[in-house]
Amino acid sequence: MVELDQDQQAMKASIRNGALVLGGVGFVIVGLLAYWLLGSQGDLIRAGGGAVIGALAGFGLFRWNFTSRSKGAACAKCGSVYSISRTDRNEVFKSSENKMEREAQADGSTKVTSWVEEVYDVTETYTCSSCGDVTTKNFTTTRRKDEEERIEGPRGLGRVDGEAGQDSATGMDIEAAEPDAPPPPPTPRGGTTGRTRN
Repeated sequence: MVELDQDQQAMKASIRNGALVLGGVGFVIVGLLAYWLLGSQGDLIRAGGGAVIGALAGFGLFRWNFTSRSKGAACAKCGSVYSISRTDRNEVFKSSENKMEREAQADGSTKVTSWVEEVYDVTETYTCSSCGDVTTKNFTTTRRKDEEERIEGPRGLGRVDGEAGQDSATGMDIEAAEPDAPPPPPTPRGGTTGRTRN
C-alpha cells in the first residue's frame, strides 16, 4: 500500500468528509421517502424498511462520490493518488447583458425580476504535488448582479382614487390628490333682491 504524505492524507480526508455529508443527506431523504411509501404497513416495518433502504442509498451515494473524486485527485502522469489540487484560478470579464424575467401571480399581477448577467472566462490551474505536472481547465461562468424584484399589475389595482400609492405600470409614486371643493349652493329661482315686502 502506498504511504501518503501529510498533504495527500488531508486531501483524502476532505474528499471522505464531503462524501459522508452527501451520503448522510441521501440516507435521510430516501429513508423518509421509503417510510412514507410504506404507509400501509405497520410502524415497525415502516421504520425498519425506511432505515434499510435509506442506508443502502446513503452508502451508494458515499461510495460513488468518494470514488469519482478520488479518481479526479490522481495524477494522470505519475499515477500518484490524492496529489492533484487547484493552485490558481483566473477570471476574465467577457461581457454583460441586462435580463428580465416575468412570472404571473395568482392575483393577476406579475412578478418582474431584472438583473445584469455578467459572463467570465475562467482558467483553473491544477498541480500534482508529487511530480509537479501542471494542467489547466478552461470554462465560462455567469453571475447575476444588481438583481431587483417588483410587482406589476393592472393600473390602479389595490388603490382607491385620490389616495397615495404607486402606479403599477410605471412604478412611480403617486401623491394623494386634494379633495374637490364642494359645489356652491343652488341660487333660488328669480334671484334675490335683498328687500322684504311689507
